[in-house]
Amino acid sequence: MVKYYAVERGCTKCLSCYYCCPTGAIDIDPQTGAHIDPEKCVACGSCVEECVAEAIVAVEEE
Repeated sequence: MVKYYAVERGCTKCLSCYYCCPTGAIDIDPQTGAHIDPEKCVACGSCVEECVAEAIVAVEEE
């Protein structure tokens, strides 16, 4: 089961995930790219669908 999503690598800073996130869990750093706050992420998957760089991965529950 997916617990939340995280940006692994390869973020192009396109802002697609930022604008589609329904909970505002994503911030964009001009230097490093997107960061997803695991406390705000509800694991809806919207960001994964929007990410053309495939930089976002699921973090599974143990």
